[in-house]
Amino acid sequence: MSQEQNEAPFVPPPPPQPSIGSSLYPPHVLEQKAKEVSDNIRTGFILGGIGVLCFGFILGYLAYRRGSDAMQTIDIYEVAKDKRSLAMAVKVIGIVDIVGWAIGLIVRFAAPEVFM
Repeated sequence: MSQEQNEAPFVPPPPPQPSIGSSLYPPHVLEQKAKEVSDNIRTGFILGGIGVLCFGFILGYLAYRRGSDAMQTIDIYEVAKDKRSLAMAVKVIGIVDIVGWAIGLIVRFAAPEVFM
């Protein structure tokens, strides 16, 4: 009975601290990659928005690549996970640009009298 009185009470360990990203990389690299993701998403939205109005194929492809690069960076470095949906939206806008350009091209050659 005296042995039970000498033992300290059990104290649970503290909860794990949330991390910004993978601990494999130093914090300055993770910050740089998070900024790169934001820049890719912003540029992708600009390219996709202009691509909707004109140059759909070229700018749509570039917007798609920016969204894809942003998603790869998010997956590899595990940063800016909250921006993954924005990166997916950039990819979708790029696809819409390309498909809209293709449909416009088909309509242009299928019904040339409408445009003359």
